[in-house]
Amino acid sequence: MKRYIVFLKQVPLSTKVEIDSVTKTLKRSSALTRTNPDDLHALQTAVNLKKKTGAEIVAVSMGPEMAVEVLREALQYGADKAVLLSSRAFAGSDTLCTSKSLAAAARKIGDYDLLFFGKMAVDGDTAQVGPEVAGQLDIPQITQLTAITAISDTSVSVTRNAGCKLQHLEVKMPCAIMVSRENCELENVTLRAWQKARQQPITRWNEHDLGLSSDEIGLCASPTQVVATEVPQHDKVVEWIEDGHAVMDIIENNVLCQTK
Repeated sequence: MKRYIVFLKQVPLSTKVEIDSVTKTLKRSSALTRTNPDDLHALQTAVNLKKKTGAEIVAVSMGPEMAVEVLREALQYGADKAVLLSSRAFAGSDTLCTSKSLAAAARKIGDYDLLFFGKMAVDGDTAQVGPEVAGQLDIPQITQLTAITAISDTSVSVTRNAGCKLQHLEVKMPCAIMVSRENCELENVTLRAWQKARQQPITRWNEHDLGLSSDEIGLCASPTQVVATEVPQHDKVVEWIEDGHAVMDIIENNVLCQTK
């Protein structure tokens, strides 16, 4: 049986997130959360492909216990199984340490054909994790995806953006594919799917289950160190303009100043 693994991340719902004063990382418990948008579209792409191939879809998320809601949503959209990677040892992992954990999960699941990732997470915008996991596993990666055009038992055919041109590629499996919101439309979740997802079991793995040691994961093992963070300040000056003549005077004065 074919198997697709889809990796999803829980991200803050808004920009109002507290920063830990010591670790300089996001205090995710301080904000409402949602599933990263690109990741949902990666899942939908896998579900669309499943309709043609009959593959099994395994959803994987790494985070605290509350990230289980991301996996419940994945099950609603059509994932068959769900795995939560959760441990205090994972806290503060940068993209490199995160990719090590996700790659270890992929190895433990085993016998996968395709790995699906969202292009990037809205709380980091690095677009690094998917490609790094592919590097950890030493498998091909497809970025800037436009469309999946065909799939066989051994390869997948895709179209991808390459600057001002399109590339048509046939890539041997297993491989990793990065998906963005432009690649597909999300289907509506049915009540029956929601009810089924609430009853399905979710597997939980920690660092010991993945065969990882503390010097490979977490904040201390992460080569990326945040020195300082601050909230940008936007000071606006509002001036009320009485009539159209005053508006024209401002425009004319600005134009004159720029042309001198």
